[in-house]
Amino acid sequence: MNRRGQGSISMNTIIAAIVAIIVLLLIVIFLTGGLGNVFGKIRDVFTGGIAGTDIELAKANCQNYCEIAKGKTTRDELKNTAYCTREVNIDYSPKDNQITTNEQNLHCWQDPINIDCAVTLSDGVISSDGLWASACGVSSTTPTTIR
Repeated sequence: MNRRGQGSISMNTIIAAIVAIIVLLLIVIFLTGGLGNVFGKIRDVFTGGIAGTDIELAKANCQNYCEIAKGKTTRDELKNTAYCTREVNIDYSPKDNQITTNEQNLHCWQDPINIDCAVTLSDGVISSDGLWASACGVSSTTPTTIR
């Protein structure tokens, strides 16, 4: 009788145990709030709602939105682009962990993001803060700094 292999744990059992331990660790870390912040930042990147995080990330996103907007030819098409519709929250003083009124709902063409985006439409060129606000249908009450 060949008894080789009896009494030892199979490779599948070892792999299953390792995976189970990793999953349990992730659940514990998530429930204690350790991964909540990470998942929140990942969600914000993909949904475009940057909640007072990194201005460089906001600028990179806005630059991508601008490139997409450059492919549009009418104002109606332009109004539906992320460059027009996405609003960003920038926390100027991250130590206080508060988003104040002047840090909310900023558009890509506004301070402190300031992504200049020149788009040629069938009825003209849109390139300045005021023209973007008008083209995107943004209220003039939205906080902005004219450069």
